[in-house]
Amino acid sequence: MSRKKGQYLKIPLIILGLILLGLLLTRYKDQGTNINNANPKLQESIQTTPKPQVNAQLQSLIDSSANQFDGLYAIYIKDLKSDAIYQINADKTFTSASIYKLAVMYKTYNEIAKGNLKKNDNLTGNKSALDKRILGEDEENFEPSPDDTNQTITFDVKTALFEMITVSDNYSALLLAERLGWKNIDDFLKENSIQNFNLVGENSPNTTALAVGLLLEKIYNNTAVNSQFSQEMKNLLFAQEINDRIPKYLPKDIKVAHKTGELGSIRHDAGIVLGKNSDYIFVFLSDTPEPEEATETIALLSRKIYDELEKIINVQK
Repeated sequence: MSRKKGQYLKIPLIILGLILLGLLLTRYKDQGTNINNANPKLQESIQTTPKPQVNAQLQSLIDSSANQFDGLYAIYIKDLKSDAIYQINADKTFTSASIYKLAVMYKTYNEIAKGNLKKNDNLTGNKSALDKRILGEDEENFEPSPDDTNQTITFDVKTALFEMITVSDNYSALLLAERLGWKNIDDFLKENSIQNFNLVGENSPNTTALAVGLLLEKIYNNTAVNSQFSQEMKNLLFAQEINDRIPKYLPKDIKVAHKTGELGSIRHDAGIVLGKNSDYIFVFLSDTPEPEEATETIALLSRKIYDELEKIINVQK
């Protein structure tokens, strides 16, 4: 009798266990349904996130200005408030001229941050040897003067950075780049998602308007190495003394952090403009039979872009 009684007691316990298990499974299923129901909404939210609105009038202004340009050109503009991008030939490769010095500056600060370089470290090179490298393809015809043969050029790293950016000094740029290693600079750029900015290889140094714009955006966002060094890079670019292009016709109280480039038929300028209402990147690369006209074209277009972006942001407010 006791064995049968024990069996009878087990039956209600089994039934109770099955009921509890059923309740748990039902609850889990409901939770899964809720999750599945939420996913389409989440997907819809992601898919319907509005893209930055491109201003048709500004795009038309850029197109019409570019169509009048004599030669090859590339334009990249990014409104840093709305993320709207305006571009023409932004992936086209150009000889970089002195724009490559932006990459040298970026890598130099990275080496300082890592402790591999100090701002008071000295950089020294033979003047005639540096002159030959500056001449590039024409170096075979170069004959240094007796004085230059024995003359050395010396900068500390801090001074070299300042001279390289503010007056586009070639000696300081070469001394920094050779201390860093040209290929190391290339590799560093690619590691930091800046493609098509080449300091070694065929037809180097060369770059695209997009690549230059991406580097400037890192500096603007304080993500070039770190916040402190991004600000130092901006300060160097603000101190630029060659101001016949992007800043030329802008209001005098507008800050422009920029770097020019020119070599033969090449005329470039690339910068960050901090307007009253708008912040934006403007890169103009060109190879033209009329380089002096290109300089003025960049300056005039710069003012038109500034006026239009200031108006757009003001209306949005």
